[in-house]
Amino acid sequence: MASPAKPMPLILDDASVSIDGAALDCVTNHLELSPDVSTVTITTLCGETDYPGVVKWSLVLTLIQSLDAGATEDILSAAVDGGVPVPFEIIPRKSQTVSDTNPSWSGMVVPQPYAPINGDAGAESTIDLEWSLVGDPVKSVTPLPLAAAEAKEPATTKA
Repeated sequence: MASPAKPMPLILDDASVSIDGAALDCVTNHLELSPDVSTVTITTLCGETDYPGVVKWSLVLTLIQSLDAGATEDILSAAVDGGVPVPFEIIPRKSQTVSDTNPSWSGMVVPQPYAPINGDAGAESTIDLEWSLVGDPVKSVTPLPLAAAEAKEPATTKA
């Protein structure tokens, strides 16, 4: 019997994260899709029993602030100003096709106000986000259909 292949660790040096279709790859320092599982404790005369409760998901990001057009501040402030949930997508290896070994996660997040300036003298200004998801994230192992992928790409004009 052949031994199984050595697992390939996921190193977050080629990941992609987008909010409302806008990529934040080059300003992302920390990326996390995190479940918070509450516990319900029932107390009776026989003692206490813990049961799993509601699972709430969060998109947790640490971003480097950039005031450049189309960068961090533009993307986040537009999402917050919209006042409605916006789509997000995470791809572990953006240079590879979405597959069983490179799934994407997507869903809707609820944008919340954030600290637009945060940092120490002489250091980068960072933004720490923890935005709640609407429902559970969706894991996909198939690439977007061509029409959907083209809809995500900015339109180009031919000269």
